[in-house]
Amino acid sequence: MSYDLAHKLVNQKGSGSHVILGIMILIIGVGIGLYYNNDAITYLAVSAGIIIIISSFLMIIKQYERAVILRLGKYNRQANPGVQTRLPFADNVLVVDVREKVSEFKAERMLTKDNVPVTIDAILRYKIIEQRAKDAILNVENFNQMIQQVSQTTLRNNIGSSLFQDILSKREDINSHIRTVIESEASNWGVEVTGVEIRQVIIPQELESAMSMQAQAEREKNARVTYGESEVLVAKKFEEAAQVYAENPVAYALRQSNMLYESIKVQGNTIVMVPSESLNSMGFGNLGTTIAYLESTKKAVQNQKPKDDKTK
Repeated sequence: MSYDLAHKLVNQKGSGSHVILGIMILIIGVGIGLYYNNDAITYLAVSAGIIIIISSFLMIIKQYERAVILRLGKYNRQANPGVQTRLPFADNVLVVDVREKVSEFKAERMLTKDNVPVTIDAILRYKIIEQRAKDAILNVENFNQMIQQVSQTTLRNNIGSSLFQDILSKREDINSHIRTVIESEASNWGVEVTGVEIRQVIIPQELESAMSMQAQAEREKNARVTYGESEVLVAKKFEEAAQVYAENPVAYALRQSNMLYESIKVQGNTIVMVPSESLNSMGFGNLGTTIAYLESTKKAVQNQKPKDDKTK
């Protein structure tokens, strides 16, 4: 990966060129003023030259910047935001941006501990510690490139020592571990790691299909187990009901009558076939009694319908 000057976020504020420019304006302006005997040109050139020369001793540091001043090649001081002084030709001013930055890094086609090939895409958030801006400039050639390489290496090592299921279910733990490792390295460069996040875990298409089929089979198994458990519960309830009816024939007869009433109520004008054994057990062995019961049941159903309509 190529890193240009802007990506390094370190630039130099020169001052020698301002001094040379101011001297040239003084010499040329004064010469022209004397040649044409024009005092206005002379005064203008002198004023402009002096202003430019004085400005070479000053520099402006933005609020989000910190400057490191090297005097004759040796560290002199760190300058804070605002107007600062410098010595032309003697001071070399290096400015670094201390705002939080975001860097993307990934591990392509890495094998997990259980030999599953994955590609992981992650982001790293970091910033320069304001009081240690000199470390980011003096202790490492390019802190951006260095932290990028350390992040990729740490991510690869973490993938190789983790199970695939852990990568999917324990992302927060992996993020925290990667951040700790990177932060221990970056602390030597005056860099603070503010966060590490795994954005995407990519697996081969055939493995994704197999996992989908496995999940579907698991859901079907759970549904069948649940259905079987419900059947067992229903059977137990029927067993309890049978014991109650066996001990109380009257309750059983009333239940049969209620079932017959409900079937006629739902079906309406429908012929219901009732076995004679059931009628005998209900006490309706006599044909006349049975017909009378059925007629009374129909009337009850017909009287119930108008009441239901009025309530609606």
